[in-house]
Amino acid sequence: PKPEPDVFLESAKRLKVEPQYCLVIEDSINGVKAAKNARMKCLAVTNTFTEDKLMEADYVVNNLSNFDVGWLK
Repeated sequence: PKPEPDVFLESAKRLKVEPQYCLVIEDSINGVKAAKNARMKCLAVTNTFTEDKLMEADYVVNNLSNFDVGWLK
């Protein structure tokens, strides 16, 4: 279970993508921790928790329409 990174690492393995090239989209504190434990970038959405609780993520938005894809570059 999260915050263990196993689910994200297995997904990257199956996709044949190195973890540092993955972006995890999460809305929970443990999900963000799992993504960071997997050495992946993390976009957190404030559906369940407030922004201050998700600050470990690389990027935090209120909804996905506020996400700037240019950030990925």
